[in-house]
Amino acid sequence: MPPRLLSVGLLLYWAFAAVSLISRDLLPEWTLGNPPDLRAISRAEEGARPGRWAVQVVDDPKSPEVHRTVGQAMTEGVRRPDGSVVIASRVWFDAGGLLKGTPFDSKSETRIEVSSNYLVDPQGNLASFRARVRSISDPEELLDVQGVLKNRAIEITTRSPLPLLSQTRTIPYEPRGVVQNALGPIDRLPGLQIGQRWDTRVINPLTGRADVVRVEVTRRSMIHWNNNPVTTLEVVQHMTPLSARTWVRSDGLVLRQEVPFPFVKLVLERLPDDSGPEDAEVSPR
Repeated sequence: MPPRLLSVGLLLYWAFAAVSLISRDLLPEWTLGNPPDLRAISRAEEGARPGRWAVQVVDDPKSPEVHRTVGQAMTEGVRRPDGSVVIASRVWFDAGGLLKGTPFDSKSETRIEVSSNYLVDPQGNLASFRARVRSISDPEELLDVQGVLKNRAIEITTRSPLPLLSQTRTIPYEPRGVVQNALGPIDRLPGLQIGQRWDTRVINPLTGRADVVRVEVTRRSMIHWNNNPVTTLEVVQHMTPLSARTWVRSDGLVLRQEVPFPFVKLVLERLPDDSGPEDAEVSPR
């Protein structure tokens, strides 16, 4: 039988190891708040000013801080008398400028517009959404994606002049789950804490696909926004084989988003409220 002093030492070591294990692996999960769901996001939109964004392109991966502006976006949330919320966004960009320097480089200037509306019911569930893609020079829509909640599933119907893109599919829906438009800026993500993880659905309005994406709040980082250093929480969306990042201020306001596509990395940079005249309009209905 080991001496009493050794026994006490082993007991203290075991207690220290157990506390360290709990602190490292369990307490973070217990102390983390719930990740932002659709109800929290829609409530944060209430009374907020419309957001304006510069749509930019990173030409050189070695200089990710150098951006070239190719368009603009706007976001807005409107609460209805019945307690439901409409979250709307409108994005436009010059397709020729977007694809400059890629294998699809074209000298033509074609302005593409992506508009979306999400209806969130009073309980914080997605009731329906619609995303449309069109060229300013062509009255016919290039893509029309509509989703309707039916029995804890969302029925997504895609219509396009291209038969290959026209289809109907059904995806499961969890209560208050977020379904995000890949080209629509997220305006607010309230209540974030490092270590939070959750799954969300991301719809690509250019293809109509709806993918499950793992989201994680990874760290605090400093960015320059509105000519000032700002401490943000960095949120990473893992989309095999790509990943996207979002930078969120401590009050939940999203300042910057990366939207990676093949051959192109888009950056949506929030514009300050006093950044000049608006070049886009959002009209939630």
